Parts: sequence; C-alpha cells; structure tokens
Amino acid sequence: MFVMIIGMKKLFLSLLVISTSYAFANNKAIYGADSRIEVIQSKNPLHHKLANSVAAMVKKTKIKSAGNGVSFLAQETLEDTLDICSNARFAKQQAAGDCTGFLVAPNLLATAGHCIAKDQCKTFSWVFDYKLSDAKQTQVGSVKNSNIYSCKRVVDYEFTRFSMGSPDWAVIELDRPVTNRAPLKLSSAIPDVSSSVFVIGTPGGIPLKVANGKVRNNFGDYFSTNLDTFGGNSGSPVFDTRTGNVAGILVRGDVDYKYTWLGLGCGKVSVYGENDGGGEQVTAIDLVKDSLRR
Repeated sequence: MFVMIIGMKKLFLSLLVISTSYAFANNKAIYGADSRIEVIQSKNPLHHKLANSVAAMVKKTKIKSAGNGVSFLAQETLEDTLDICSNARFAKQQAAGDCTGFLVAPNLLATAGHCIAKDQCKTFSWVFDYKLSDAKQTQVGSVKNSNIYSCKRVVDYEFTRFSMGSPDWAVIELDRPVTNRAPLKLSSAIPDVSSSVFVIGTPGGIPLKVANGKVRNNFGDYFSTNLDTFGGNSGSPVFDTRTGNVAGILVRGDVDYKYTWLGLGCGKVSVYGENDGGGEQVTAIDLVKDSLRR
C-alpha cells in the first residue's frame, strides 16, 4: 500500500509537469550543455547590473519576518518541491520563487501573463536580490524588507490559456516606487535569427541564474530560442546580447523534467540538442511597450 501511494504521488507530479506546458505555459528545458550560472559567477559586469532589476515572485506565505528589517524565505529545495533527482544541478538549492519579473518603470514590473491573475495580485510579493552571494551556497539567507514589494494592482495583461502561440505578458504596479535600482531598457526590435541572447531569472524558483542562447525563429509577437530555462523563469527578461536591452519575456517551452512511467523514481532534466525540441518561446517586448504608452 505504501509503495502504491508513493507511486501515485509521483504519477501525479509527472502528469502535473506535462499538463503545465499547456495549462500554465511555464515549462522549459536544457538545450545542449547547461549554460546556467549564478549571477556572482558571471564575468560580465552588465549581468550583475541588470540582475539588480530582476525580482522573484514569492507567495507571501513563504516569507517570514525575522525582525531587524529582514525576512527569510521558505527553505524548501528544488528537490523537495518537484521531486527531482538529488544529483540534478541545483537540486539542493532553495526554491522559494514561482515566477520572475523585472522593472520597466520605478513602480512598474513586467512579467508573464500566466504568472499572475488580477485576483491573485495581493497573494504574492516581489523580492529583489534573490541571488546567491557565493556559488557554493544553497540558500539566499535573509532578505532586506526594503527589497520586498507587494503587488498593488495588475495594470494590464494578455494571456489565453491553452493557446501556445498567443501573447503572454503582464504589467504590475508595485505598492511603492523602487528607488535603488533602475528600470531596464527595452529593445526596439526582436533580435535577428541566430543572434545571441541571454536570460536572467529564477529557474524552478531557485536563486537568479544567467543563461545564454540564440534566437531560433521570429514569429512577430513572439520568438523562439534555445535558452536553458525552467518553470520559474516565466516572466524573466530575455536580453539582446548586442545591446543589453530587453527583447522579450520568457513565457513557455519544452517540458522541464521527465518522470518514468507511473512516476517511479525521481524526475530527470529534459535535455535536447541545441536545435532540437520545440524551443523556449519569448513574448516580444513591443507588446509591453504598447501598454506603457497608454
């Protein structure tokens, strides 16, 4: 009976992972070698600067005040939350986040539309500096309360469930202006096919990572890439490497983890060739720019 219960639990997780690629559009995967690194590991000073304006979306129930102006986030690991194999990269890291967002104005944040419905706005906080200060760490530790913001309202968004090619974006007003970090610059065009791009976000809800890739195809309102991203990266800014400006918002892609039939065993990372699989899809930032002009 106990074995059957465990098996059914993992079957549920497996079906959930598969279904989210359609229901919540938040699955991603690895293409070729895993390019994800900690922000602190990047040798590009621009990555460090841009990461300051990227925030993790965290349920308020996962944030506990410790007094003295700081709070701690839930310490469950990626292995705990998704039942992935313990030897997977970052399996032991804290996984407190649900999605990613980034500053587009002092009091406005952009993210994926599927990340936050209007009636969920006040359920989540947006946490800046959710990153490791040492690559050997697995937990972020305390977070300054001054770096934690609430969602005041969803200003505008567009998302159609079960439609894999539709626009997917949202603009959120924070409870107060952000004064100690700059809004990101938005690109004027989608990068050309084969152009280099990079993403900064919270794959699987773990601390901020940087990953590099290339544009595969351009579909007008969105484009596809081979960026190494996962659920939790939804809402991440995707940058044109040439300019350092935001070209789009990471919204969907191939399934993150593969579980064996009946859910027996742990989840293993989905790995494709550099040009295989369906790719990771990015909503063009022009849609957000149109909203900001209104």
